[in-house]
Amino acid sequence: MFDIKLTRSKKAIIIAVVLAALVLSGCIGPRGWPGIVADGDALFAGTMDGRVLALNPDSGSRLWEWKPKKDDKAGGFLACGGGGQFRAGMFYGPPVVANGVVYMGAYDGKVYAIDTASGFEEWNYDAGSSIVGGVAVADGTLFVGTSGGELHAIDINTGQSKQGFLPFQTGDKIWSTPVVRDGTVYFGSLDQKLYAIDAETGALKWNEPFEAGGGIASSPLIVGSMVYFGAFDNKFYAVDADTGGEKWVFEEAGNWFWAEALYDNGIIYAGSLDRNVYAIDAGSGALAWSNPFDAGSQIKSSPVISGDVLVVAAEEGKVYGLDLESGEERWDFDLETKVLASLFVSGGKVYVNAQDNRLYTFDGATGQQDWSVTLSE
Repeated sequence: MFDIKLTRSKKAIIIAVVLAALVLSGCIGPRGWPGIVADGDALFAGTMDGRVLALNPDSGSRLWEWKPKKDDKAGGFLACGGGGQFRAGMFYGPPVVANGVVYMGAYDGKVYAIDTASGFEEWNYDAGSSIVGGVAVADGTLFVGTSGGELHAIDINTGQSKQGFLPFQTGDKIWSTPVVRDGTVYFGSLDQKLYAIDAETGALKWNEPFEAGGGIASSPLIVGSMVYFGAFDNKFYAVDADTGGEKWVFEEAGNWFWAEALYDNGIIYAGSLDRNVYAIDAGSGALAWSNPFDAGSQIKSSPVISGDVLVVAAEEGKVYGLDLESGEERWDFDLETKVLASLFVSGGKVYVNAQDNRLYTFDGATGQQDWSVTLSE
């Protein structure tokens, strides 16, 4: 007799095994893929070994350094015995700055709040399970998902759980960075569902979550009344933000969508693990370029837009500047090291936090490298 629950269980195991092989690519030492953010006169960068640095954006010189206290709480899902990519203390999401504080979620299950001026740790919150996605801050509340399948809401003034908001439980790991818009928190889960919940109470806003055909690890992109996201079924979706109803599905990719997509002037730009960058009409779901751009290796890093150039990094280290309208290559640069972290752009400069634990910066228009600096201790 056909057992639906057994089939789903087997499918979840297969996804976990494949994802482990995909993301880890072997136990190669203490690595993360933290992002970068700018605020005021400083860049804030997570490092591959679990520290946070404040840097001068013009030179990369250090303003201060923070690192967590030693914690023997290692291991867990996708951890490697002697220290693999997924480890306690490592960062896999970008930092967020709000009201003079930089916030980071770590694989040790903690969210850290660090003063932007001094590097002093103001508080940390234990979510009870590893954190792979990033955090979102809105109206005095920080939202973060865990590998335990819970979405937590934290009062940023106290570092404690938000009153009246119980952790929202999903059916699988939450590796998607939540997005908050107009009092609603949108996020995906590896249970193949996209959720919209009330930011104050944690109650579902839609009649039911939207169900895709594969796990959802990418952060949703919200434009107007629509939510856009890719999934592990090789499809890219457009969903009504108010109702959760499907508007269109893009089905031409040959592999998963991992990275967050971008929107500009009616076009969605999405990188896939099939090595291609797709330009998709936001209204219809049709291809906007005559052909997708082949980046040569899988795309796990979220791209950025600098002027009229789309900047994309492929996993094996090639960084490309593409014409927004045509998808034609304007420039490329080979870092000769892997890139997994999301790119960041500010003031026409593109910042790349690469797997060699160096921060690189380029002119977004020309691809001319400005400077690079080591983030190692």
